[in-house]
Amino acid sequence: MMKYINKTAILVFVLVVLAVSIRVWGVDFGLPQLYHADEGNKISIAQKMFKTGDFNPHYFKKPTFFIYLNALLYIPYYQVGKILGVFQAPDDILYPIILTMGVGYAPFPTYVLMARLLSVAFSSATIPFIFSIGQRLSKKTSVGLLAALFLAVSPTHVMLSREITENAFQVFFMTVVVWASLRLYEEGKTLDYIIAGIATGLTISSKYPGVLIVIVPICAHFLRSEFTKGITDIRIYYTLFLVPIAFLATTPFAVLDYKKFLEDTLFEVDHYATGHPGMEGNSLVWYLTYAWGTAGLIYLFALLEITRGLYTRSKNTLLLAVFPIVHFIFIVSFTVRNDRTFLPLTPMLFVLSASFIVYILRNFLGNRIVIGLFALLAVIGLVQPIMRTYEDGVRITTVDSRMTSMAWIEQNLPVGSKIALEAYTPFVDPDAFFVVPVGVMINHEPQWYVEQKIDYLVFGHGMYGRFYLDPERYKDEIRQYDNLFEYERFELVQFFNDAGYEVRIYRVDHSDS
Repeated sequence: MMKYINKTAILVFVLVVLAVSIRVWGVDFGLPQLYHADEGNKISIAQKMFKTGDFNPHYFKKPTFFIYLNALLYIPYYQVGKILGVFQAPDDILYPIILTMGVGYAPFPTYVLMARLLSVAFSSATIPFIFSIGQRLSKKTSVGLLAALFLAVSPTHVMLSREITENAFQVFFMTVVVWASLRLYEEGKTLDYIIAGIATGLTISSKYPGVLIVIVPICAHFLRSEFTKGITDIRIYYTLFLVPIAFLATTPFAVLDYKKFLEDTLFEVDHYATGHPGMEGNSLVWYLTYAWGTAGLIYLFALLEITRGLYTRSKNTLLLAVFPIVHFIFIVSFTVRNDRTFLPLTPMLFVLSASFIVYILRNFLGNRIVIGLFALLAVIGLVQPIMRTYEDGVRITTVDSRMTSMAWIEQNLPVGSKIALEAYTPFVDPDAFFVVPVGVMINHEPQWYVEQKIDYLVFGHGMYGRFYLDPERYKDEIRQYDNLFEYERFELVQFFNDAGYEVRIYRVDHSDS
């Protein structure tokens, strides 16, 4: 038995190492530039907390637990820097420079790496919990190992684990909730009710939609007991009581600065309900297409396992399926759709998929044709996310046009030039040039740039390209961009397409002005 346990522990450890290795590959993407729209803001808030001692983030579009964890990292970061002679005072840690959305620069790339590696750590720490859930669900080690492997190589989970965002944290605590819920369903220990409550609060304190995970411990409790007995069992109230306690302990200014909290959270709800250019419309079709394109067969096997669970009335399977079902219904009801909102579905779907694969392989051992065909499908299903993850890794580790165009601008444009930048363009040194951030270039008519004495316009594919991907929805925006590209006083002086990322630089003709 000891040899078996050691072998299993070694395999889980190998999967954790695999997960870390994949996520660390490319974790320095873009540096010293900051390509991600949210990273610079999160870094600045965490640094300000460390420097000033003001723990009110004055920002609640996302909860603050993740930011507090990042702020804590600056204690050892500063001390090490002080020992090395890099810092003499906290203010020597310079804030990132943010020009507009997706255009930033980190004076010290090391603090970006530090924060990204924290995301990697929480992401990789999810692996043992997924293994345990899979093993407990089916009483088979193979299910846990296969589910953990799926998560380790998942392109969605891997990509979002390299960023300074809340996503990896939400998935980690959400997984702990399910792990504790399975335990309380099977064993009914008070400790698991407590863990489930705290972890649920921390899930919500990572991302607000995480509140949906509370349905799992509630279902686990009532699946274990009859309703009349369960409703009088005080332990479920421990769980429900600890949820807001854990949330407020880690996002305390939701109460202490409730006006700003309400303002920001309502803004975020409205944002997802009304739209975000390039990430809106046809949510159901988009999510299904995204799922099929990232791990299609794996998710299909998960759906088949849910169907099998309904047919056999497997309480364990239904307990694992309840959150993905509820969360999926929730996200397709919004106009905005993206990989971040899909991510919370993936861990439990991987467990369910692994359970179905092992079930088929064990129950059709005598049929070589069935086993052979299904094994082939399972291998194909695994190869797809591996290849997608590999392609993503190659993409982010390849120098793209934002880097090459930044160097070209520094070397070729006259110092002091007035440059209009839209979002997701290369960083332009504001000490060397007069930078005019415009967010979206079509916010202004072509003549406006002439009147404002703009010398150069810099367009980024991350902004204008999103409109051309959906010409039917964004025909007006495309027409406006075409007008800019074809305007008689704008001359295309340089076009970059390194690594498939377009950057266009236009010179504005002021000869008649």
